[in-house]
Amino acid sequence: MYTTSMVRLPAFCIGKNALSEFAAAASPLGHRFAVIGGHTALKIGMPRLEQALSGQPFTYTAHWYGGECTEQNAARLCSELSGNDFIVGMGGGKAIDTAKYAADLLDIPIISIPTLVSNCAPITALSVVYSGSGSFESFRFYDAPPACTIIDLSLAMTAPGAYFRAGLCDAMSKYPEASFSARGDILGQSLDHMSYLGVTLSRTCWDPIMKFGVQALSDWENGLCSPAVELCTRSIIISAGLVSLLADDNYNCAVAHSVCYGLQSIPRIENTCLHGDLVAYGMLVQLCLDQQLDEAVTLHAFLQSLGVRVTLREMDIPLDRTALDAVLSEAVSGPDMQHIPYSVSKDDLYQAMQQAELLPSERRNLIV
Repeated sequence: MYTTSMVRLPAFCIGKNALSEFAAAASPLGHRFAVIGGHTALKIGMPRLEQALSGQPFTYTAHWYGGECTEQNAARLCSELSGNDFIVGMGGGKAIDTAKYAADLLDIPIISIPTLVSNCAPITALSVVYSGSGSFESFRFYDAPPACTIIDLSLAMTAPGAYFRAGLCDAMSKYPEASFSARGDILGQSLDHMSYLGVTLSRTCWDPIMKFGVQALSDWENGLCSPAVELCTRSIIISAGLVSLLADDNYNCAVAHSVCYGLQSIPRIENTCLHGDLVAYGMLVQLCLDQQLDEAVTLHAFLQSLGVRVTLREMDIPLDRTALDAVLSEAVSGPDMQHIPYSVSKDDLYQAMQQAELLPSERRNLIV
């Protein structure tokens, strides 16, 4: 039996000069707003936003988000932002998640303007909340996505290609994670219609990137706003975001993200590896755990073609059971592991990591 609930799908605009649509999107929300973003995002994005608002009746202020999406940063921003009609989140995932958190506390709308194409945060109805030290803490869910997401490619493409590469990996994970977590669930029983739509849609996060991702990354790094770049950007933000919005949270993440959050518990890791890069490694671990070795070999080769570090060795993390115990504990106990087709222990996960470390030799064995 389906439950009665309101479904709010996102509004979005994407293109080389999408910021030109800001006034039309914002006017129904009011005319006084605050921009929350990262230092680099505000430095690069504010002049472009101000140009788009030339002659328009808006007043606004800009605020640094604080460096992490934490409860403390959201509360601090709320004390600074009372009296605004809406908030604009500008930057990467953590900045926009913080802006969503603050907007929810203030009960006002938000418009998101990503300056990085690195994840689907600009269009989702949740924030990933971290501790002050940078380790994963919780998810915070909202009743609706941002009022509008404006993806200006000329702005986003000022970011280094590494962030786009991380976005490609993060988006791809929707397909193996959603299909894995939904395995065995039956439409009309445990799998409701909206989740079925989301799980099915997850394929559009995988296929375009596998086909055009290498070309898109090359074009990005060469400053070419090509059809491949736009298509993959749509997969990263829009397709992955729609999966998040349509599917129950049980089907949005699985082992790949749990491994990522486990690795993020290593204090230095976020200084050397982006979120999507860690998710990419997590996908390999999940496929090895599930003994999908052909798929793991194919993904391994693709990730290498993107320049992703595909082993713990390449990330300068020792493959040592004792040294990894905190990582394994964080991974197996995370919320993303609560709805998967079979139980996974720390030893199971460690064995999968060992197998992932040997995927180049696995490839040779399979070819033979």
